Amino acid sequence: MFSCSPCCVEIAGSVDAPVDKVQAERVLTFDGDGGTFDPDAAAEVFGRIATPNVSTEARLHALPAVFHAFVQIEEKSDLGMRLDITPKDRLRINEIKDTGPIAAYNACVADSMRLKEGDFILSVNGVSTDCKAKVSALAACGHIDLEIGRALTFVVSGLDTSRGKLGLDLAVHPKGTVAYIKSVFGDGLIQTWNQQNPESDIRSGDMIIAINGVTGTSKEVAELAASGGELELTITRPAEA
Repeated sequence: MFSCSPCCVEIAGSVDAPVDKVQAERVLTFDGDGGTFDPDAAAEVFGRIATPNVSTEARLHALPAVFHAFVQIEEKSDLGMRLDITPKDRLRINEIKDTGPIAAYNACVADSMRLKEGDFILSVNGVSTDCKAKVSALAACGHIDLEIGRALTFVVSGLDTSRGKLGLDLAVHPKGTVAYIKSVFGDGLIQTWNQQNPESDIRSGDMIIAINGVTGTSKEVAELAASGGELELTITRPAEA
């Protein structure tokens, strides 16, 4: 588990001017030594780097699907969140604790700009290759740049396994809460769903977070998917995937 000292600022993912990270951190970081959050300075910095011709208030309350959060990590600190680790590059926040640096970070920004349970960590200090590398980067001390992706979540219903198999290859993690979809087979109920519902297709890399509304451990979710009967799957992935 990891954590950061009370922190920082989220910067919109779409920028039109170079981000002065040092200045942003100076005016927007709780430094633990009497530093304060200056909303006017924050708005000035945010206003310079966000999309032009939009009011500062609108920018501060409109969050893109992908954004950056700059966090100060101290040695042997706990980030105050639990993560779902997948076989490849999908790192999902499954819990944010009530106390700790992430909670403190959320307390200093608008609701629309807070890290939320279900968000994805797309990269850590530019590292995006796989979950193991991102977790290692989170363990480092100093300034951490978290690229966050909001989740796209949808429900797939009416999957009657008496008419055939789902056609999914799933992977689980011993400490996870999701079943990771390694691949979708060329036949099966899911492939039929995809053909009939291309706007909400299920893909390799997606995660199942609930079966018939029931959540649990990664293993339990996978077991429910194999339990038979009529199934309803709650699927999630990064919105920009």
